[in-house]
Amino acid sequence: MPVAKIKPVNIGGVIVSNATLHNEDEIIRKDIRIGDTVTIERAGDVIPHVISVNFKKRIYQSKKFIFPINCPSCGAKTLKDYNEITKKQDAVRRCINEGYDCEKVAIEKIKHFVSKEAFNIDGFGKKIVENFWNLKLIELPQDIFNLNYNKIEKLEGWGKLSIANLKFSIEEKKKISLDRFIYSLGIRHIGQENSKLIARHLKTPINFFKLPNGTNIESLSNIDGIGETQIQSIKKFFLNKTNLKVLSELDENLKIENTVLINNSGLLKNKTFMLTGKLNGISRAEAKSLIEQNSGKIISNVNKKLNYLIVGEKPTTKKINIAKELNIKIISQKELIEMLNKTS
Repeated sequence: MPVAKIKPVNIGGVIVSNATLHNEDEIIRKDIRIGDTVTIERAGDVIPHVISVNFKKRIYQSKKFIFPINCPSCGAKTLKDYNEITKKQDAVRRCINEGYDCEKVAIEKIKHFVSKEAFNIDGFGKKIVENFWNLKLIELPQDIFNLNYNKIEKLEGWGKLSIANLKFSIEEKKKISLDRFIYSLGIRHIGQENSKLIARHLKTPINFFKLPNGTNIESLSNIDGIGETQIQSIKKFFLNKTNLKVLSELDENLKIENTVLINNSGLLKNKTFMLTGKLNGISRAEAKSLIEQNSGKIISNVNKKLNYLIVGEKPTTKKINIAKELNIKIISQKELIEMLNKTS
């Protein structure tokens, strides 16, 4: 996502020096140029973004930013996908190397792999991914499970305790559900919900690894919610030899669990939930899974269909205010646990 570097300014008590520009189309629509004076807003009191340009203050012969037609990292072409639904090109320009052939794409894929919604490896954040990549300690996701801890111990800031903690965190995550494993791979158009749909359909990791054989991938079209765009993306993923190597080696290192059948008559049946803020002792992904295992449904927006807004530490104020306006019940993590502990 393109970001504007701006002269630091105080907005609502926060010093802002970066603002999102959203995408190439938005930059063109607003005619944002290098050196412009702009109006900034913090959307939802969180993300600063550029609203408009003060054209009266525009410098003479101002320069437009031209997006590269070749990837600055690997040199491959950059393209905008054609969206079959909107019948338009997507707003985002991407490097055609979606695998691990492009350094920057590879780094971002590994960051996605260890993210909270995927493997959720404690203490393995974005900066560590970048550092370990630069030191050639990791190049592919499976390298995480075969780290050279002797080399790491010699690095600044790493001692026996921090390495022991990292080892423990990695070992702990060698057991993972099928849906989170599928999501961790970073397949285009396969987000959390699609990963769950595919996992429920396939049921076992063996069936997932068999997808490239014969017409197995085409069978996914029988899933309500999986369309031609997702099918083509999965096919493209399995045609990449590096991706197949990654899958093979991950299969050797991990214990990928069969899909747990959803209880359709659980304690949270016909109830919808949304989370905001940080939870204690449990990740958001784990909390969502717990709700779904008890027949509850997770939705992504605060609207009239929402029954409960679960509030953790430092929640989004806007979500709470909308929930109050709509008379949606706001509960704590403790109250959610109490709901789950009740007998039917």
